[in-house]
Amino acid sequence: MLEIEQTLVAVTAQRLVELTCPYCEEECSSYCYGYSRWKRASVFELLAGRALNASIKEARGEANEVKYRTLKEVITKGIALGYIKESEYSRWVHDNEAT
Repeated sequence: MLEIEQTLVAVTAQRLVELTCPYCEEECSSYCYGYSRWKRASVFELLAGRALNASIKEARGEANEVKYRTLKEVITKGIALGYIKESEYSRWVHDNEAT
């Protein structure tokens, strides 16, 4: 574990999610050219620096508060703003929490 801690710079997790237009729901109008053309986007979480060190310590069993943006939070925010389909939450978050 010590070798990993000394050589690891960052860890990232990413997901490809389907987008929806926050203005016209599922059907995109001519004003939504960007949404109708690229119906997917990448969301990710990145652990680096203090957050990475804190999560390594937590994995060792040391009591530690880890503060960083998770995929769950990013996807939830995208759904709340209307850019990500609600089905993506159950696809990525609930499926991963069950395992």
